[in-house]
Amino acid sequence: MEPQTAAPYITGPHSMHYEAWFGMIDPPRDYSVYDMSWVGPAASLISTVADLNRFYSLLLAGEIISESSLAEMQRTVPVISFEGKTIEYGLGLHKLTVPGHGIFWGHDGSAWGSGAMSMTGADGKRQMSFAVNLQRWNRLDSAQKPQPHPIDGALQAFIQLALCG
Repeated sequence: MEPQTAAPYITGPHSMHYEAWFGMIDPPRDYSVYDMSWVGPAASLISTVADLNRFYSLLLAGEIISESSLAEMQRTVPVISFEGKTIEYGLGLHKLTVPGHGIFWGHDGSAWGSGAMSMTGADGKRQMSFAVNLQRWNRLDSAQKPQPHPIDGALQAFIQLALCG
């Protein structure tokens, strides 16, 4: 694959990116061509879900950094996520414990109109990565809290199936 230029355009096939901002942008706005430099280096990398799976597989197998550096990344503290949930977060790694199925490591994130999540089992046997091209699809209630949406349930079912079989 050829490296991308500094322009905000992605060459080749790619998904579009739509932002709904909790129903305040209706219909959702196309952010497929947008200068994401405000996010800093987090938006400077374009990858596929296959790239994410390969990266986390190599990282967690100790093939990218030393064992001691990986141990530092996996030392977690409780953090409150944007959704108000407590997650276990280390240096760039999110720890997800699935009762009866073990520990998974990875990361998720979003920007205007796009998001991704990638998790790999601590034993390296299961991986799951997905990308979405619509963000903040939930509507807000009178207390300004996001309300459940069918997409939420579908994603949770997918994650459960992918990680647990």
